[in-house]
Amino acid sequence: MKRIFSLILGLALVAQALAQGAAPKVKVLSTPEDPTKKTVLVGRAMAAGMVVMFEIEPAKAMWMPVGKQSKWMEHAPRAGEKFHVEVKPIDPKSNTRISFAKVLFEAVNKDTGKKVAGELMPMWGGSGLHYTMNSALAGSGTYEAKITVGVPTFGRAPSDKEMWTKPAIASFHFKLKDDQLIEVTEPEL
Repeated sequence: MKRIFSLILGLALVAQALAQGAAPKVKVLSTPEDPTKKTVLVGRAMAAGMVVMFEIEPAKAMWMPVGKQSKWMEHAPRAGEKFHVEVKPIDPKSNTRISFAKVLFEAVNKDTGKKVAGELMPMWGGSGLHYTMNSALAGSGTYEAKITVGVPTFGRAPSDKEMWTKPAIASFHFKLKDDQLIEVTEPEL
């Protein structure tokens, strides 16, 4: 009986691990990359039928609406915000960006236990539609990041009605040392 219970428990743990997705594969960079000076690809993963691309680049000002009066204002990075966290959810069939989705970013610095989280705002820029926020991140260390792309709220053709009916969750790994990326996630695609 004890042996059967152990087998059932083991199978349940395997099923849980498969449901959550495998841990991202680590790619050690041959030379450190500086995301405070240029865009660095942290990883690309397939999740719930979409490609989730995650990049970090230098923090930048964003032109955003303020309040209910549709006033627009330039928002400069706050003190200490060095990084621009950028996520691009992509339809792999048409290779177009997915709009009208709520995108959440969570990262934990495993060395310090500090967490960074926030909702990424939709933005149009030089790279097209993406979701973003400026951040200081949480210093040097090894990060586990989770990006959740909510169910898009746009209409679909009947032939595409089953697409993106549940949130897409992608996991990424990166390591910062003195603001330099030295490890990223091996792109799945």
